[in-house]
Amino acid sequence: MPSRATELTVVLVNHNGVGCLPRALTALARNTHTPADCIVVDSGSSDHSWLGVDHHWIQARAIRHEQNIGFCAGCNRGAEAARSPLVAFVNFDGEVEPDWDVPLTSLLADPGISIAGGMLVDLTGARVEALGLAIAPNLATYGLCEGVAREQIANGPRDVAAVSGALMMVRRDEFLAVGGFYEPIWMYGEEADLAMRMPGRIVVDPSSALRHEIGHAAGPRASVTRVYWPSRNRLINAARHTRGRKLAAAVLTSAAFDLALIASQRDSATIGAVCRGWRDGLRAMPTELRTIRSPNWAGTPRRIVSVREALAQRRRLARLHQD
Repeated sequence: MPSRATELTVVLVNHNGVGCLPRALTALARNTHTPADCIVVDSGSSDHSWLGVDHHWIQARAIRHEQNIGFCAGCNRGAEAARSPLVAFVNFDGEVEPDWDVPLTSLLADPGISIAGGMLVDLTGARVEALGLAIAPNLATYGLCEGVAREQIANGPRDVAAVSGALMMVRRDEFLAVGGFYEPIWMYGEEADLAMRMPGRIVVDPSSALRHEIGHAAGPRASVTRVYWPSRNRLINAARHTRGRKLAAAVLTSAAFDLALIASQRDSATIGAVCRGWRDGLRAMPTELRTIRSPNWAGTPRRIVSVREALAQRRRLARLHQD
């Protein structure tokens, strides 16, 4: 147990992070201003990376799970074990910049804000990966301002539909009261689902930043993991948060998205991952459709961008990743 009262608990979910977890913890130790503790939730690692976490940050301790329980469950176990009023989720494959926590704790001093997030940037800190997230009509999320030079980002917080779980802060009691992250999602899509269940505003502040190294948790952009879970979880989120025409539109746009992905990749691994995602997502949808709607369900459409805006973003990102 912590030897002193703390205001913040930082939760990192670790899976075979021997190559990145020490850097993440060292950056947190150096750059965290708020009195804080750290919980590393190890999710079935085989590389002993959960051992000796306090060597990198004296405030860190590990909770070990023999099986890979997934990002959602890992975050929830960390939040449950925390004893501070605030909890931050930080990716184990990123390095926070100095005083990353100060803008986020300031935002959560406003009771009308439920989630505070920071900006994700590349390893050099020069380009933006995400300044908050937008939610497309198929319930997919995408990073706002992805690829934009950091120097072009205006100062000051702004409201967004969702923020990345790679750098997110919440009030512990409020997060747990809504059930935390929805564990059947496992990973990818949990931010959109949480955003549509939290009662207050969601705000991102670019003065809080994480330098993020893509690939440690789920492989490169077109890996099987990065294809399967989004294909599956878009359908689950659609069933949880939409009905009628909006549900039909979500399913159809998901189909169009995955057909375009198959056409662009044209390899058996991608096709197999998409097919498994749809199989498992369709199997899960009847159960999700029978669940009680969130108290915030009526506000869900306000968090979703138009089809036109989502298509424009998809074309922009396609050009960006071809360069």
